[in-house]
Amino acid sequence: MSFNPLSVILSQNKLIGENFTDWKRNLNIVLTSEKHKFVLLEACPLEPQHQGMRTAAEIMASIQAIFGETSTRARFEAVKAIMNSRMKLGTAVRDHLLRIMAHFNEAEIHGSSIDQQTQPRRRWARQRRKLQRVESVSTVAKKVTGRGTAKSTSTR
Repeated sequence: MSFNPLSVILSQNKLIGENFTDWKRNLNIVLTSEKHKFVLLEACPLEPQHQGMRTAAEIMASIQAIFGETSTRARFEAVKAIMNSRMKLGTAVRDHLLRIMAHFNEAEIHGSSIDQQTQPRRRWARQRRKLQRVESVSTVAKKVTGRGTAKSTSTR
């Protein structure tokens, strides 16, 4: 709550519908005394680089190009959320997948593309080595036991 007596005028006299003229008079009093009435009187000037643009979409694209650093940070945070997400014990698989899908959607909105080339190479290399070890152990087990089917080695 503000202790400014002028803001008390506005908080006590809220716009209800039929009291528009009283509310506007009080608003003008507060804005004039605080030297902020120019906000209501002056037209909002466009930046010089936006003068020739006709639509709001063009202006938004220009602003996004100017302030693109924030989208880079947002893209990083979205990809980081994907990479660091782990399924919590006791969580339903459906809930986890929905959360992962939301992270992917957010990353896509911020312009990220996640494909084979953007994946961390160490993680894939580690998984590939682990898979090769499992396959080699399975092959050795088949040779030692003399059983050629995967069914017979997996049931033991």
